[in-house]
Amino acid sequence: MRATLADASLARYAGRFVWLELDFDKPVNQAFISRHGVTFTPTVLVLDPADERATATKFGGMTLSELSQFLERGDLGVKERARTPADAALAQGEEMMGGGRLTDAVAAYREALRLASPDWPERNQTVASLTKALVLIRDSRACAETAAAAALTMSREPAFATTVLNGYGCAGAGAGAPWAETARETLEPLLIEALTLPTASRDNRFQMYQQLMYSAKIRGDSASVTRWGRQWLDEIDATTPADDDERSALDIARVDAANIMGQPALVIPALIASERAMPTNYNASLRLAEMEAEAKRYDDALEACERGLANVTGPAARSWILQIKADALTGKGDPAAARRVLEEALQSARTIGNERMRNSHVRQISQAIAETGNKQ
Repeated sequence: MRATLADASLARYAGRFVWLELDFDKPVNQAFISRHGVTFTPTVLVLDPADERATATKFGGMTLSELSQFLERGDLGVKERARTPADAALAQGEEMMGGGRLTDAVAAYREALRLASPDWPERNQTVASLTKALVLIRDSRACAETAAAAALTMSREPAFATTVLNGYGCAGAGAGAPWAETARETLEPLLIEALTLPTASRDNRFQMYQQLMYSAKIRGDSASVTRWGRQWLDEIDATTPADDDERSALDIARVDAANIMGQPALVIPALIASERAMPTNYNASLRLAEMEAEAKRYDDALEACERGLANVTGPAARSWILQIKADALTGKGDPAAARRVLEEALQSARTIGNERMRNSHVRQISQAIAETGNKQ
């Protein structure tokens, strides 16, 4: 997102917006992050400076065109509380979404769609926001069925890709239930179509590859897993990163693809190059260490962990790197040392400011400690 936000065409918004960037992992930012229900990055909000009310909320990256529309929608929400009843309900949904009140946001988005005229210009974006809210409250059936019902007649704009992606992911969470299979049969060809659309953001395309690979893996279709994975890696390798932030995002995608394929060695050369390009970026060392440990290159993984720990900026990242270090030590046949590192990781995890992330890390590390104890 940094590269998109640096685009010269956005200079026309100078004086209308002030950009504030917050590090998700730094303790000093946790009050704001908790207040707005932020659970992952990137999350983008337009806030009314008068009362910090969210007038537009977006979870995930955006194309330049999407960002411009997002900013205009947010600006309008500051200047005008509503133009029509549907607009008022949508504004309420955006405010609830930006405040972490996800169930209320779902109700508001549904009300907006109920009140809207057939040609309401915000209809497609509201459907996309509704399906995202349903993802976040884990109502997989409603998400999948809403997306399948709406996507067939949606114009092929960015909201179409977002809606199909959300719905297909929810269908995958249905574990083969009849409703999930029905939704998947409708959404899979639409997802493959969306993958080719120039209006789809790179963030969405990468998640589409991921979902297609997961679905193929569940079906036992290893050939399709490899085909989609190779196509995804080819697209990543063909992208020249504009900055370190974009380079890190590409590395995250590389690791995701390699993990699903079960072929970590495929991406290690590219990750080594990234770490050399970003020697003080702990993310680069973390991703490299993760893949080296998966590839059973344990000594290399331990060295990458130490480089990452030297540059880490927050407790979540520190606990993650320590977990990778423990995995490498276990792989080397030293469960006692792995347990000591996991105890250190647990101490760090308990200081994570975001409650949801803290609980997840603590639970995962505690389980790993128990398993390591059984191996001694």
